[in-house]
Amino acid sequence: MRSEPVTEESIAEARKLAQQEASTGGPVLARRLLKFGWRIDRERPSARIPYFEEAAAIYRGLLTDGSDEHLAAAMHAISSLGLQYSLAHADDRSLAAKTEAAALAQQLNRQREDGDKEIQILGAFAHSLAEAGQFERAVTAQREVVDLHRATDGPGCHPSPDGAVWSLLDLAIYLDLAGQTEASLEIERDALQLKSRIAAAEPWRLPGLAIWLAGVSPRFADTGHPHEARQLLDDAIAACDLLPPEGDRGNFGFHQAVQAALFARSGARDERTSGGRTIPIGVSPDPQALQPVLGVSFHRWAFSVRQTHRAGLEAIDDAISTTGDRSALDPAQLAELGTLLRRRNIRQSAAFNCIPQQFIEKVVPALAESVALERQLLAALPKSGPRRLIRSLTDQAIGHLATGANSTAGETLREARDLSAAGVPSRHQ
Repeated sequence: MRSEPVTEESIAEARKLAQQEASTGGPVLARRLLKFGWRIDRERPSARIPYFEEAAAIYRGLLTDGSDEHLAAAMHAISSLGLQYSLAHADDRSLAAKTEAAALAQQLNRQREDGDKEIQILGAFAHSLAEAGQFERAVTAQREVVDLHRATDGPGCHPSPDGAVWSLLDLAIYLDLAGQTEASLEIERDALQLKSRIAAAEPWRLPGLAIWLAGVSPRFADTGHPHEARQLLDDAIAACDLLPPEGDRGNFGFHQAVQAALFARSGARDERTSGGRTIPIGVSPDPQALQPVLGVSFHRWAFSVRQTHRAGLEAIDDAISTTGDRSALDPAQLAELGTLLRRRNIRQSAAFNCIPQQFIEKVVPALAESVALERQLLAALPKSGPRRLIRSLTDQAIGHLATGANSTAGETLREARDLSAAGVPSRHQ
């Protein structure tokens, strides 16, 4: 039976009922407020917030007697309020609401059996902590999420393998941001092994695996593990060889999101100084608690961070446009321009929300432009080594994989792998 749409009038009726009998009318009013709030004025989040605030207040009142009847509903309502605050860029209030929702989720989980735990809200809480720069707390919160996934292991694998994989990736990112590099890499290895097992059993997942293997390779190279970085490229090439030369683009949205997440993450080190974080071109220098956690959890990436990257894109474009004749640039200027191009490509990928053909026409040529510039830089300064060109080729390859150009991606990765092999002695030498 189809329910009637919620209106201001039906909310007014529910409000009268709630005044007469809070225990029965309150939940009705809260549900209508939430339903109405989700529907109205999508372009002005601040106009929607009062409906979510009132609903959250109702549920808080219903919890004061110690009853658990409305615990799950209160958790979801307060979590939704946190999202609305994020949409409105009220980041401190968003984190406070998500902290409250996470506490309710933990309370609810103590009452539930394994396999029926609330995980998503706890993951969103960990992500918000990382965005706010509270990386140690984010690690602690995310470990709980990983443990919940591991507690529901089935024979040979996880019953929800995607959730397990992404929760491990999140933990690896938070550990890295907290300065625990080796612990982060160990978690990443676990995640890659699980992802590889999943793809072996379900070959339709191979494009996503190839994107991840290639996309994470620069991180292992940058953290002193060149042999593992080269092996990841070899594994990515092997995955490409199992794919048709031109793949189906039906899953473009997901693959491009993975590409953007890993691409952005690999660029985070470009925007740090030895003393910590620096303010990259395009980001406001005004003090703020919010930190752009590049590439983290693409499916939960907060709107405030997306807005920061969109603003940064315009400033980077302006800086690139003033560089003049590239053939006249010295190596230092070429290197600076190469970093700007990569930052622009990262932001274009992260903010992208269009059909595959538009990605092919806009982002893929920009990735090729970066490769061409890095070739120019290496020719001008051969003693600097091929690290930047390898990274640029890898960036280009995961862009091709996102659009199903698997054969082209494999060829590009082979060049990156060969450059890496030429610069890294064998383990047996």
